[in-house]
Parts: sequence; structure tokens; C-alpha cells
Amino acid sequence: MDDATNSLYTIDPNTYALTFVGNTGVSGDFGDLAFNTDNNTAYWVPGRGNNSLYTINLSTGAATLVGSHGVNDLFALAYDSATHSLYGDATNGNFYSININTGAATLLGNNGVYPGGLTYRADINQLVLVQAGGNGSFYSIDPATGQATLLGSPGFLNDNGVAWDPELGVYFVDDWNGNLYTVDPNTYQSTVVSGLNGDPFDGIIFPGGGGGGGVPEPASLLLFGTALAGLGSKLRRKK
Repeated sequence: MDDATNSLYTIDPNTYALTFVGNTGVSGDFGDLAFNTDNNTAYWVPGRGNNSLYTINLSTGAATLVGSHGVNDLFALAYDSATHSLYGDATNGNFYSININTGAATLLGNNGVYPGGLTYRADINQLVLVQAGGNGSFYSIDPATGQATLLGSPGFLNDNGVAWDPELGVYFVDDWNGNLYTVDPNTYQSTVVSGLNGDPFDGIIFPGGGGGGGVPEPASLLLFGTALAGLGSKLRRKK
């Protein structure tokens, strides 16, 4: 694994073409992105080995430190425009609210889910958590308690990020096998739509569109990827 760079890309949700944006300059593994529609800001937790919250410049990929959340293995992040709050989920199932000004985490509850990614659907006011590995289950999350309610299970998804695309009406999931999936919100059936560029990815957002804000033109998804080197790196698991 190449620890020197964590990189931001755009991806066209219709053609799946990737465009490199830039390096964050920050280390960490298995992190997640979130987009705050109230202030049009992208946030990032780098995950394992880095217990801090950052903002991400969507034009350059550069990361700016907000502050420490102090939570080990915070792998899932999403902004809820109904509660105007940033939420995160850790590998021990603990669910937190995250202060966007300081990065401080407040424990709200435990859902027992090993997280891949977290996203918010403004159309139905729902926080959605996707399990890493296993059967890739999708859960609705109560933002007050962190309690998880099963929505559906598309099958195995490696360590992943998830974003809701309000234009196409599907979930996009990127994972450490280097696959990009669409997931049908009615059946939770997954379809591989791209092999991306062969690198593992973890963290994906639809800026402006997933939380009730305006949809950018042209519409694009942003993925956070870690460049890897070495045989078998795609099979590496968080656990």
C-alpha cells in the first residue's frame, strides 16, 4: 500500500469516467467523505491511523484539519440536512455526532454494525449505513440513538463507501476490490458498473445532490481513494 498519497477523483455517474483531482496530503485508511449542504463543504475522516476530521477542497483535493474526534476506526461519515448534523460510525458499532467546528465526537449509541459507508437521503429523510464485507447489508439509522434497521442485503461488498444519487435514484458504492456498484433502493440488488482504475476506493459523495442542496452541473460523484502497491492488496480487509 502506498501511504504517501490519498487521492480525490471525480467520476461521471453516466459514463463512469474517472478524473484525478488531487492528493489530500494526509495519511489514513478506510475513511469516508460527507457533504454538508448547509455550507457546501466536504468533510473527511481518514479512518484507521488518523483520528481527525478534515475539510476537503473539491477543486484541489487538499485537506484542512478541523480537529480531533479521538475515535479509533471511524469508517463512516454523513451529513444529515434535517438535523443539520454530521454523524460517524466506528467499527465497534458506536455511532457519534461530530462537531463540524472542532471535530469533537459525542457518543449517541451503538448499532452493532461494522461500517463501510454512510449516506443521507433527503427525499425520504433517511440516514443509510452500509455494512463492510459480509452480505453488504443496508440499514436505516436513527440519528438520535444510532439504532439500525435492516433495509436489504445486496450481497458481499468489500470495505466501501456509499452515496445516494438523487438524479438517477440509485445508491453508488465504491469498494476495496476496485469496483463501482449501483444498488437499487427498492430491491437492494447490486450491479457492478465499473472497475474504476483498478485501485481500491473507500468514500464517495454526491456534492449538493444527496442532502437537499442544488445538484452541480455537470453532475459528478467524488471518490476518495488510496493508491496501493503490491500483489493481493485488493483483498486486504479492514478486519
